[in-house]
Amino acid sequence: MRNVEIKARITDYENICKVAAELSQSEGTIIKQDDTFYRVNDGRLKMRFYADSSATLVRYDRDDEGGPKMCNYELLEFSANESEKALLLDSMLRKCLGARGRVVKERKLYMVGQTRVHIDTVQDLGHFMELEVVLRPEQSLEEGQAIARDLQTKLGVKDEDLIECAYVDLLDKK
Repeated sequence: MRNVEIKARITDYENICKVAAELSQSEGTIIKQDDTFYRVNDGRLKMRFYADSSATLVRYDRDDEGGPKMCNYELLEFSANESEKALLLDSMLRKCLGARGRVVKERKLYMVGQTRVHIDTVQDLGHFMELEVVLRPEQSLEEGQAIARDLQTKLGVKDEDLIECAYVDLLDKK
């Protein structure tokens, strides 16, 4: 699976939520996420737990650079009924690989066409916006970048507010 991502700090949380709601024609969905990142040699690997006890193991590769960037990812999902399996896998990964860090956030998700607009409140970091343009198989990186840049402009996010790395990296730098 592939997407094009943009991530940025935001200063006016209420306004960007208002614009995202207008663009998506919805009030958005609130999702509480608790991510544990593991130490890996290549890419990133995290277990994401949700408030309903479901979980997703996420492996992804993304360059640390500003602006719209390609992200390749794989997901292994666990339903709430499989929460014991997810917890066991998390424990095994912590023992074998070690935990690199933890990111706890409340995410407001808005869908705008093929793009997931996330407005995040990240514990110990603040407010952020993340765009994920989910590419169809026939779409190019350039098409995804154009969609992301257009939404960035509509949301009023300035280039100087873009960040290059993951939340876990920002927490490491604190």
